[in-house]
Amino acid sequence: MMGLGYIGLPTAALIASKGLNVTGVDISKGVVNTINEGKIHIVEPDLDGLVHHVVKQGYLKASTKPVAADVYLIAVPTPFKGNHVPDLSYVESAVKNIIPTLQKGALVILESTSPVGTTHKVQELIFEERPELKGEIFIAYCPERVLPGN
Repeated sequence: MMGLGYIGLPTAALIASKGLNVTGVDISKGVVNTINEGKIHIVEPDLDGLVHHVVKQGYLKASTKPVAADVYLIAVPTPFKGNHVPDLSYVESAVKNIIPTLQKGALVILESTSPVGTTHKVQELIFEERPELKGEIFIAYCPERVLPGN
């Protein structure tokens, strides 16, 4: 899970609650340390108990660096820069960070709210750096469908 904010952390915790090992990645060392202590840094009903449980069981770990995985979910911010133009730098940074860890058969899912063409841009970034992965990995877009705090 790339991004441990209002979308990434609840999603990572729910996946971990099903007994799957999840490594959540965030650029903030403070966020990473808080989660690894079994605590949360956001306000979300009932999330604190779930995170505490899955961290204690060893299913959820947080890190500042991605690890090799079968599935990568990218849930990072896409704020507006001005004139209603989204800032995709967080998405681009997340993709560049996972490129070295990608393996044949991996699935990369962009979950961040993004304009048309962003998934194609993700594909281009990956294949520019790792052309040997063409036809060997899967890339998808599945927009977040949650209302944080509810």
